[in-house]
Amino acid sequence: MADFIAHNSRWRIVLIFLGSVGFVAASLWIVGAFGAPPVSRNYPDSVLKGIGWFGAIFFGFASFIWARKFFDLRVQLQIGPSGIRWLPWSDQLIPWSEIHSVSTRRVKRQKFIVLKLRNPERFPGHGVTTLFAGTNRRLTGGDICISLVGTNRKFKDAMSAIARFRI
Repeated sequence: MADFIAHNSRWRIVLIFLGSVGFVAASLWIVGAFGAPPVSRNYPDSVLKGIGWFGAIFFGFASFIWARKFFDLRVQLQIGPSGIRWLPWSDQLIPWSEIHSVSTRRVKRQKFIVLKLRNPERFPGHGVTTLFAGTNRRLTGGDICISLVGTNRKFKDAMSAIARFRI
């Protein structure tokens, strides 16, 4: 049986990148970068400016991350008889014997594969995904949350591969 392999999907990444840039532009409009800022009867100007600056910084950072992903041709997710390797988390393969449980979570319309590890300290993360590891742990009860956003594969195919390869 062939491993499940997911790469970045360039056209999906371009769409996500353009959405992020659109939010940066909207956020800068809120702070008044393109003329008079919008006026709200419900919120003071200082709150609107705070929201605008937060949005500009957050979505600017997201735009940068998505732009980098556009050029990343490596395998992002690999599921096989030996285990799971999710590149945004780590270069290391996590063997099935180290995966205590696999579950799924859904946040709005986004689905996640949640791995609970027997010894999470043996598989430390790197990069941006580790910034949200603690929050993910509290929200899902798992150690690693795998998302297929921006890849060329589907969630159900990944779950089928897990069912096929997990012993």
